[in-house]
Amino acid sequence: MYSRLNSETVKSLRLKKSWSQEHLANLSDISLRTMQRIENSGAASFESKLSISAALGVPIEYLSVKPAKAIISKNTILYGYYGAGLGLMCSYAGTTLALTNGSLSYGQAGLWYGAVGAFVGLCCGIIGILGRRAGLT
Repeated sequence: MYSRLNSETVKSLRLKKSWSQEHLANLSDISLRTMQRIENSGAASFESKLSISAALGVPIEYLSVKPAKAIISKNTILYGYYGAGLGLMCSYAGTTLALTNGSLSYGQAGLWYGAVGAFVGLCCGIIGILGRRAGLT
């Protein structure tokens, strides 16, 4: 089973020590071809990862790929609320225009007002939950 490894970190640590790929492969007790694959793709078995970290003298966590953080800010949350509000106003304006032109009955317009209001409320709830999970609200 393969896991991700930060190949740039491995390569930079190897070059700091002025080691060739072959030298690090020998110290790690893995083949040269495996070392080349690890540095090119970042895919390594747990055993190879452990061997390389021991040979380089660094903790195994240091070689792991750091998960990317979601780029979300308070402005992103605000834009979400502004978009939901703008969508609500535009749909209400369109429904009101259709009602005044006679293409919708009062009953149909009421259904549209309710459906749009419920949808916008649901969207704002989701935005709030996601913002809270990201620690922004």
